[in-house]
Amino acid sequence: MKKTKSNFKPKKGLLVFIALFILLYIIIYVVPTVFDIFNQTYVAQYGTLDIKEETECVFVRDEQVYKAPSGGTVDRKAEEGELLRSETLAVTVGNHEQYIEKKGIISYRYDGYENKINTENMTLLKKSFLKEYQEKQGTTKEAISGTAESGDVIFKIIDNSQWCLVYWLSEEDAAIFEEGRGVSVKVDEDVTVKMTVKSITKQGDDVQIILSCNRNYDGFDKHRIKHCTIVASSYSGIILNTDSIVEKDGVKGVFVVDKFNNENFTPIKILSSQGDKTVIEKNYFHDAEGNRVESVQTYSEILKQAKK
Repeated sequence: MKKTKSNFKPKKGLLVFIALFILLYIIIYVVPTVFDIFNQTYVAQYGTLDIKEETECVFVRDEQVYKAPSGGTVDRKAEEGELLRSETLAVTVGNHEQYIEKKGIISYRYDGYENKINTENMTLLKKSFLKEYQEKQGTTKEAISGTAESGDVIFKIIDNSQWCLVYWLSEEDAAIFEEGRGVSVKVDEDVTVKMTVKSITKQGDDVQIILSCNRNYDGFDKHRIKHCTIVASSYSGIILNTDSIVEKDGVKGVFVVDKFNNENFTPIKILSSQGDKTVIEKNYFHDAEGNRVESVQTYSEILKQAKK
């Protein structure tokens, strides 16, 4: 019997596979996006809006560095992060005993800027320091723990009464901060510290902001420069898209779509805004005259594009 040759070549099969893959991609990713364009409403949700800025911060501490007076084996008498009283024996190097002069937290990390930056001169810091530190490849190093030579850094003592963060923002971004107000600073993924705005100073095109704190956390001596998130305030309420808010007869509000598909102007009381999100009082609020005003509720259907 004569065999019939198949016209379905491997190359043709590959093309079919690619076509099916592209079709599947369109169904999964493109179609929902296109439908969302025609979706003119969204559902109001209750949540929390953090008014915050992310920026590079300079850690400023009052620190005293102790160096080995001679060579010898280093024997640490205190644990990292331990609070020591003045005149406490901290480290021995060979036969030499090193006592601390003032009380503070002992640290076995240093970066060489301990005697250059402190709480007295930090207001003179400029934003250019961030680049300078990077160019000089500044980094935190471990103090000698084995055999030291004369002049090697063996430990430092940090004044635990106050430490600070210094950072710079544009004038517009700095407007969310106020001297004397408390803020929350997310230093690491699992570390948030309460601090106070110590000063806000205009420096050319930049605004220098200094935060202070009198509470320490484990490892607060690890960094000189660190990317941090500073939360100026936090509000809970109904989260709206800022673009959906309109003003009508001097009253701010949004259009809520009811079950009959009617678009009803509903007054709102704004608690705070940042970028494309705004948080408002939920359910109701009281106006300037003390009148109760019904407002947006959780799961209300909101018109995306505000009517003018």
